[in-house]
Amino acid sequence: MKERFPIIIFLVAQSALLVIELFTSYDTFGRQNALALTNVVSVITLLFFDRWLRRRGSRLARLTFVLAAGAVWLDALGNFQHLYAGFWWWDRLTHAVGGMALSAVFIDFFLSYRATGKLQAGWGWAAWMGVLVGQLVGSLYEISEWLGDFWFDTHRVQGPYDTPHDLFQNLVGGLVVLVLMRMFRRRAQ
Repeated sequence: MKERFPIIIFLVAQSALLVIELFTSYDTFGRQNALALTNVVSVITLLFFDRWLRRRGSRLARLTFVLAAGAVWLDALGNFQHLYAGFWWWDRLTHAVGGMALSAVFIDFFLSYRATGKLQAGWGWAAWMGVLVGQLVGSLYEISEWLGDFWFDTHRVQGPYDTPHDLFQNLVGGLVVLVLMRMFRRRAQ
């Protein structure tokens, strides 16, 4: 039960968020559904990935669940309360936490492969690969924002420096989670 506790807390938090997203009126119907879909996809992906790792003798770190929930909640809160428009730093905060969550997932993945012996690399190299893949995924998301604006006139990119700021915050988040995971690893030893 103790090792399932982070998953249970994660599911309760994300279920509560889904109820808010679906049953309150804070934006257009389409945007509300898009936000709810982001929540559901993140939950399913994280649970599937954790199960996949467990079948291989590993699991996602508790920190990864906290960061993933935090990233989705902060983004939703920014939309509920219109914080993106009200505070210049909100978008940067959400990208930093999102960069932390993405990097944490991939750090867990590479460390899992290292633990099974399928990846012949030290802890640092495995963790760095996780950060780099997390940055790649964050970059692909930024490209999707630009393509959405280009093809569908979505107005997701706000000004000429939005994308570089987002990429920088993703990188800062990835580096912060790398340091945090290193600190937690030392405490566990």
